[in-house]
Order: sequence, then C-alpha cells, then structure tokens
Amino acid sequence: MKRKIITNSIIVGIALLLWVFVSFSGDFSITLNLPVAITELPEEAAISSISTKEVTLNIKGNGWQLAQHTFGRNQKFFINSPQKLGEQTLSPLSSINLNDWLASSLQLTKIIPEEINVNIEKVRTKKVKIKPDLELNYKPDHDLVSEIELIPDSVMISGPRSVIDKIDFVSTVKGKYSNLEKNVSSELILLEKEFVLLNPKECGLQFKVQKIVDKTFENIVVMTKDVPSRYEVVLFPNKIKIVLRGGINLLSKLKSNDITAYVKFSQAINDTLGAVVPTIEIPEFTTIIDQKPQSIDYIIKKY
Repeated sequence: MKRKIITNSIIVGIALLLWVFVSFSGDFSITLNLPVAITELPEEAAISSISTKEVTLNIKGNGWQLAQHTFGRNQKFFINSPQKLGEQTLSPLSSINLNDWLASSLQLTKIIPEEINVNIEKVRTKKVKIKPDLELNYKPDHDLVSEIELIPDSVMISGPRSVIDKIDFVSTVKGKYSNLEKNVSSELILLEKEFVLLNPKECGLQFKVQKIVDKTFENIVVMTKDVPSRYEVVLFPNKIKIVLRGGINLLSKLKSNDITAYVKFSQAINDTLGAVVPTIEIPEFTTIIDQKPQSIDYIIKKY
C-alpha cells in the first residue's frame, strides 16, 4: 500500500511538471513596476527632483523567457541622463538599450509614463550635527547622570545644492531603551533623506545611568562676591547645609568644596527684607533637595 502511494505521488509530480512545462512554452503578457535609476549624470551633479520613481512595463513573450529575465531579480529600469544641468525631460523608451536584461525576443508593448521630468543640480557637500531621536525609560530610582554622547557627533552630507542648503542637522532612527539601570553603549542608524548621501550612515551612542540617592553636605561656606573695596558684607550664618540628589557613584566622589555658594554685593545692597538667598552652584546631573537655612542675614559695613 505504501509503495503504491509513493508511485502515485511520483506520477502526479511528473504530470504536474509536464503541465508547467507545456504551459510556460506559450506566450504570455505581464506587467512590471520597476524603480527608475538615472545613470551617467554629469560630473559633480545630482538629482534634486523627479516626477516619478518607477515605470510600468507591459511585456509580451515566451513564458520561460519572461520567468528567466524578470522573476526573482531585484531589477531596475535604467535611464540615461543628458550631460547638462537644469530641468530635463527624459524618455524611458529611448533608454531601452540600456536595459540588457530585456531579451530581444521579448516584446515591449507599453511603457508608462512616456516622459519623466528631472532637475539636475551641482553637488554640494557640508558637515552637519547629528540629532539623536531617543526614548529613554529608566528603572525605578535610576536616572541619567551624564551627557548623551554621539561618536561621531557630525556627519558629512552630499547632494543637490538646493536640498543640502536646507539641512541643518540629520536625525537618527528612533532609539528606544527601556528599564535602564546601567551605562549604555550602542549604535544608532542615521535617518536617510531623499537625494542625500550620508557619510557615515551610523553613529555610536554612550551615556551613563546610575541609581539615584541623596547625600548631605555640611558646612558649605557662603562667600561674598563683587564687594567694593570700601565695603564689607558680613553673613549670619556664613555656612549652610545642602542635600543633593544624584547618581550613587557620582555623589560618592563629591566633597563639600565641589559645591559653591555665594552672595553678591548687589543682592545685599538692593535687598529690602533684611535677608538674602545665596546662589548655589552644584555639579551637573545633581539636584538640590534641601537647603538650611534658605536665606541668610547680613550686615553691610562701610569704611
């Protein structure tokens, strides 16, 4: 029984192959939509606009030849460019000879459109900044503790002058990073623009993520600034306590002298309340959570 089933399967397979062979031996008509490729552009020239990006071909011929010359290929339709700048009208029909994949035994019955309008300009090259498109989500109690660094941070762009003149930066493909809890080192693909060549086409991405904690800094000395030579500003008290929030590794390395607190003479001389709020300068990627006292009393002495 099993042998009979195998024999019948072989017979059916052979019959099917014969049917396909006979069927493909006849003439067929097919329609192909092919992307346009403009060749032989003038030196240092580029296309800035094109009326259509593909052509539609109606082809008639033997089935086997159609299959051989069309199916399974990433085919393009090549059109020759005139050797001059400006707006041009190109005829796809006149470029048939450039497409040698189209066998002479195949008959082209129709091509749409009959004309393609292009604009050809001088090439311009310049360097622009890369702008990252990022979606960053952090694990609870974690956050960014460094600059977002791109390597390289700029890209060379080349293309038609009218297009390049309007580009101030190049974005990246959106990068999504979720549940972040440690440093990131990754790659970003640059977002390509029509008629524009990018070099390079990707960049490196680096930034630091740490667990966020609080740390108290005692006895931060409050200085006075811009005090005229005949004056003295005495602060009460002249030391404050500050609580900073930031990355655990970052805060562990900070000392009190990494924080600057001061009062300018202009603040005191123009004050009407009898107390001033000191200006506090803290390291990047840290935040003041608490400060005691918030304001400071003062006396202005004149000599």
